[in-house]
Amino acid sequence: MSNFENLVYKSIKDNNLELTKELLMHSDTQLLNSPEYYFLNACFYLRKENLTNSWLWLWRGLEKYHDNRKLVYLMWKVNYLLNRIDAANYFEETYKSLSLGLVTDPNLPFKIENLTKAKKNNRFSVMQGSMEVANQMATLSNGLIKQGIVSHTLNYYPYYLNYDSDYEWSLIGKHSNPILNAKLRKLTYELLPFYDLFHFHWGTTLTFDYSDLPMYKEFDKKVIMQHWGSDVRLYSEAKKLNPYALVKNRNEDQIKWRLQTLSKHVNDCIVFDMELFHYVKDYYEHITVIPAMVNLEIYKPIENENRNNKIIIAHAPTSPYIKGTKYILEAIEKLKGQYNFEFILVKGKSHREAIKIYQEADLIIDQLHVGSYGLFAVETMAMGKPVICWISDYMKEKYPSDLPIIIANPETIKDELEKVLKNIDMLPEIGRKGRAFAENHHDMLKNSQKFIRIYK
Repeated sequence: MSNFENLVYKSIKDNNLELTKELLMHSDTQLLNSPEYYFLNACFYLRKENLTNSWLWLWRGLEKYHDNRKLVYLMWKVNYLLNRIDAANYFEETYKSLSLGLVTDPNLPFKIENLTKAKKNNRFSVMQGSMEVANQMATLSNGLIKQGIVSHTLNYYPYYLNYDSDYEWSLIGKHSNPILNAKLRKLTYELLPFYDLFHFHWGTTLTFDYSDLPMYKEFDKKVIMQHWGSDVRLYSEAKKLNPYALVKNRNEDQIKWRLQTLSKHVNDCIVFDMELFHYVKDYYEHITVIPAMVNLEIYKPIENENRNNKIIIAHAPTSPYIKGTKYILEAIEKLKGQYNFEFILVKGKSHREAIKIYQEADLIIDQLHVGSYGLFAVETMAMGKPVICWISDYMKEKYPSDLPIIIANPETIKDELEKVLKNIDMLPEIGRKGRAFAENHHDMLKNSQKFIRIYK
């Protein structure tokens, strides 16, 4: 191994996994184009006891380096730990054939026998993929696991928010092409035996061209598609429901083609509110509305220290155009000389870092265009934070009557903010109502039970 590889190896051995991650992210070209890169990444995830991600790195490595002895050896051991016994036996035999005349096994940076073997079971199993949407795949997976379902997530788009996934393969910036889709179909084929149901999000599946869709029917696997917003929102329809509507994608032919293609193979669709139902109702055979969910044990109110009536207002411009960040900043600029408050623009932070900021805030501003509240509002309401957000008249009629959101749009945001700043004593009560609303409508355990009923 090179000096750099030895440094990575040592960091794994020392269990200094933050350093390992940093080193692997900045691997040199020589390492990137070698089997050692896949081996070290697999060891990194094994050290984290993420067996599935270790398996994926080994699978990817063996696609390029079929007869690499170290990769085959570790794939044998990982399949054994995953209780995939047929695969473990296959790689054990392959390893033995590659090891003729060799005495020692490959050297690992830890004792693999100390790792916990996955329990063998015949429980119902779910694979979710292939895009994490505001931590919803992981949250649902957590809820399913707590109720006896085997659930794994696969994410092709691991952005800066650093959401955790069971399988992670960064395909950010990649485009559909025959070679990549053939490889992804092969991955699909490898995963099919281990899951009873495939639950996809955001109009994605395991391939970029949807060529995996016929495979699920062939192997008698149920498929569910969950849509989240920009993947189905049609501007021409959105404007009828909401005068302030904006969309990320104005190519309506593309959106309709995706919906037509998906609904030919997928009967069951899930959306989180009635606005999205409006866009998909003419396509799927069965459509269920299940509100977004949050783990109420993680997102919970905390008591902020007294700041002499100086409140903290936070806004996360993850999509500044859609969220109306321009109008929010203009309103803040006009008000900051008249009232005692601090404004925090939360950007470039991991999800965990952002949560700490929201916990300190007294008021959250979500978005001013969409016309419905999103996942950010759900998380912050669960933390007992008052939320400003644009709710269209159409959606006001669809939501439960106890929705405690302060409603504002680009034209009214300054006035609504000023009302709040003049009446900050009302914020704690709105926050308490927000927490109660999250408990009633967005609880991870309650809502995951609704998914189980659809699954089975």
